Amino acid sequence: MKCLQAILIGTFIFGFVGIAKAQTKQDSIYKANLTKKYIRGVYIPSTMKEAFRELINLSSESSLDNFRAGEEKLVAKRLHFGLGKWISAKWNFYEGSRFTKYLNELGVSYPDDMITFTIVSFHRFLNQRPLELEERAAVYQEKREAEFQEKLKKAKTISTRKVKKN
Repeated sequence: MKCLQAILIGTFIFGFVGIAKAQTKQDSIYKANLTKKYIRGVYIPSTMKEAFRELINLSSESSLDNFRAGEEKLVAKRLHFGLGKWISAKWNFYEGSRFTKYLNELGVSYPDDMITFTIVSFHRFLNQRPLELEERAAVYQEKREAEFQEKLKKAKTISTRKVKKN
């Protein structure tokens, strides 16, 4: 029985160490990605202006005309899983990049929010409308904070224990 316990404890400890090492490696890759100009051969913008330039360079004039002509909310919704997922994958929203660092500094931190934020910003740019980056980023922050507070309200306490005072 003691042998089995030792094996289980050893397995747990080695598993935990393995997870910690994997997390450390993942953290170092993320940190390195924040400064790379290219990831997997794709140029990573570091500002919204650079993102616009890249999107324009990668698009046909007719695609830009169609994009420009659409209503902002509808364009953002319809393109989320096409153009948006391309942006997320190529600009490394999940593993970090110069562009995610820029968006995080604005206050946009969830990949799906980053997608919508970028598409709406590009649409506004093409239509020569104010980008309102800081104001729109604040809306995302408020939304995420409200969701977090709602989850806290619904959270169930697993157990409580009293701490003895000395």
